Amino acid sequence: MDTGRSATIHEIKTIPIPQEILEEIETFEDEVKRVQSGETSVEVFKPFRLQYGIYGQRQPDVQMVRIKIPFGGLTANQLRRIAQLADTYATGVGHITTRQDIQLHYVALDHAGTVMRKLAEVDVTTREACANTVRNVTACHLAGVCQGEVFDVTPYAKTVAYHLLRNPLNQSLPRKFKIAFSGCRHDCALTPIHDIGLLATKREDGAIGFRMTVGGGLGAAPRIGHLLREFVPMEELIPIIEAVIKVFDNLGNRKNRTKARMKFVIDKLGFEEFTRRWEEAYQSMEKSQSSLQPIKLLVHQDPAPLIMPTKSGNGSQGNGGGNGADGQVVSLTPFETWRRGNVITQRQPGFVAAVIKLPMGDITADQMLAVADLAETYSNGNIRTTIHQNLITRWIPESQIEDFYRELGSHGLAEPGAEQLEDIVACPGTDTCGLGITSAKGLGRALSEIFPAGQVPDDLKGVDVKISGCHNSCAQHHIATIGLHGVGKRIGEHVAPVYEVHLGGQVNGTAKIGQMTVKVPAKNVPAAISHLIEVYRRDRQSGESLQMFITRTGKAKLKEELIPHTILPSYDQDPSYYIDWEADDEFTVEDLGPGECAGGALEMIDNRILEAEQELYQARVLAEKHQYAFAINKAYRAVVAGAKGLLVTEGVDPNTDAETLAEFDRLAASKEGLIPETYRNLSAQVGDLGTKESTGEFTQAKIAFARGFVEACRTITEGIGKDLKLEGAETGGESTKPSEAASVEQGSIPTQDEAPILDLRGVMCPLNYVKTKLKLEMMDHGDRLEVWLDAGEPIKNVPMSLRNDGHKVLAEDPLEADNQHFKVLVEKVEV
Repeated sequence: MDTGRSATIHEIKTIPIPQEILEEIETFEDEVKRVQSGETSVEVFKPFRLQYGIYGQRQPDVQMVRIKIPFGGLTANQLRRIAQLADTYATGVGHITTRQDIQLHYVALDHAGTVMRKLAEVDVTTREACANTVRNVTACHLAGVCQGEVFDVTPYAKTVAYHLLRNPLNQSLPRKFKIAFSGCRHDCALTPIHDIGLLATKREDGAIGFRMTVGGGLGAAPRIGHLLREFVPMEELIPIIEAVIKVFDNLGNRKNRTKARMKFVIDKLGFEEFTRRWEEAYQSMEKSQSSLQPIKLLVHQDPAPLIMPTKSGNGSQGNGGGNGADGQVVSLTPFETWRRGNVITQRQPGFVAAVIKLPMGDITADQMLAVADLAETYSNGNIRTTIHQNLITRWIPESQIEDFYRELGSHGLAEPGAEQLEDIVACPGTDTCGLGITSAKGLGRALSEIFPAGQVPDDLKGVDVKISGCHNSCAQHHIATIGLHGVGKRIGEHVAPVYEVHLGGQVNGTAKIGQMTVKVPAKNVPAAISHLIEVYRRDRQSGESLQMFITRTGKAKLKEELIPHTILPSYDQDPSYYIDWEADDEFTVEDLGPGECAGGALEMIDNRILEAEQELYQARVLAEKHQYAFAINKAYRAVVAGAKGLLVTEGVDPNTDAETLAEFDRLAASKEGLIPETYRNLSAQVGDLGTKESTGEFTQAKIAFARGFVEACRTITEGIGKDLKLEGAETGGESTKPSEAASVEQGSIPTQDEAPILDLRGVMCPLNYVKTKLKLEMMDHGDRLEVWLDAGEPIKNVPMSLRNDGHKVLAEDPLEADNQHFKVLVEKVEV
């Protein structure tokens, strides 16, 4: 891209790095050296690295650095430093994310500490931008200048963000946690899809506060948040948020990453019970405090600039044209076209905000420097990132907007259509992301040809397109009018890139998750979307928007229209379908095929012990830096992870810490000689690991206890073979069975038939295999057992693994007509 003339070179103003942050960065740099010397394994280092906002890429030996930008607020000085880092240590390009962060890619691990230091010198951090923490707190990019806002949410978003940053409450959550603030009914920050969403509101008595929703989220199982409080007074904001996080921390599913978000806690408990647990947590917090204190806001300085005359004069500029009655764009000058879509009139008379459109969220270092200069020349020196992957400069005098536009144009930044249909949102996809399946950016650029910038007619106003390279929904495809997420589809020996098309999602107004309608080969997506628009224009009713049309028409009819575009020819017929957008080589995805359950169980055990070692590692590092509260928390997590490792052999994988410790105590009591006496009655012994005691001696004692326990667990599990038997244990009677509390629905069902039934529907691999194995161990040679399993991985894996164990699998039949569950008849064979 031609970026025109160079930006002015400015000296970057720095501040001394606070001692505690300097030590934090030094800790990271020390651990990098240990990894590189082989003293620490890459696997152990990974969660520590993520806590610092350093994310591995799909390319080897390079990292993505995610820079945390609370509420999207940056100064020109900070943006210049980020530009400098992008140019020196990355590719010369920054990427704006849908959480208002800025990412730098292809950074060497050796340079990550230096990048952190230089960011800290301008009061910016990467801390907790990744990992199982509270991620960046987002807010509407128009907060403070929006004509329809109830009040400016900026100081509240900033206060919450910095209150939770480095907070012990936020260091080892079951999964990531997201918070957003919006100031008006348009809800630009998309609060319903967040773990906590806060929408500004005002009571009849004039008091201001927030309407609070909880449990929203996207990903593979999207959810719209539940209303927890209609009105949250400002003095209750921090403790109410903390209470929600505590409930999630206590009850979140730590065994299954795919079921670990807070939305699944609400699914399991029911919202009424979740609310009761939250109320208990909040009341206990109230009792521990003498009274609620007024919230101490962190003020964000965003003053109006002094308006000075320019060559364009002081007069207001008109909007320069409009659209014809038929919805087609009438002839406009380039400036008028840009102003029409990119400029918003502020609630403060005489000022406007200009959105700088960044295709796919990318901006070069030179362009960052230019934006920093323009923010200081035409505004107050402040910039904000937006959740649509753009930048916005506010407080521009309306009389100077045309000069601002011309300056943008000289740097290749004056593309029209910001935050409109043609401003397609796309995640990095396979460009850099290790989880990406398809090239989301490549498809986005292909779609720009059917939605040219500044030329989209009014009948598509309000329509948006969002593309995710996998089901994780980083581009938020579930809430788009047209959402797409990448998958792979195998035909014979070849795999083609394919997109699931989701239609009708929205947040503005009544929040709604789009319906997955069809799967379309990547090559056909532009034609499929063009056809959808044609059908809309052909069949719409008077005044009906595309969103309304999709809702009225329904999935079945739309699917029928799009079916021709879903056809995927064989590789021999057309190999181009098996190459992704902007790729040169044939498309591939990892396909592991059927798994071997005993090996999967051993891997599960190893992963739990590894997790315990990772937590111990972090506890040691934190204790060395005198961060005792964090260190004690990590020691506790190590104990829980180690206990879970042993429980896999019992076919037990509890959801909560309390269940884990109780099940471990049962195991220790039932198997004499297995668990050292020191670690019996574990629940009572780790009760004080949640304390805020801050002495070094106390912390070291607790870390030593956790280390001994993990070593004992490792010693026990090292002797486990594929028979999954714990060596050295003396077992009696029925005590080898998993407790009823841990497997309410997975016991044997009494029947009149020859073979008893073991119902394992809903039990994931490899635990379904472990439970089957335990049941067979209590049976005699030649006895038969009927096992009920889910379709998919369970029916693929469990019968194969039982055969590998030497048992006879006599039959595999559907349990029901819909083939969602199967029954397997197995005969025990003594080996």
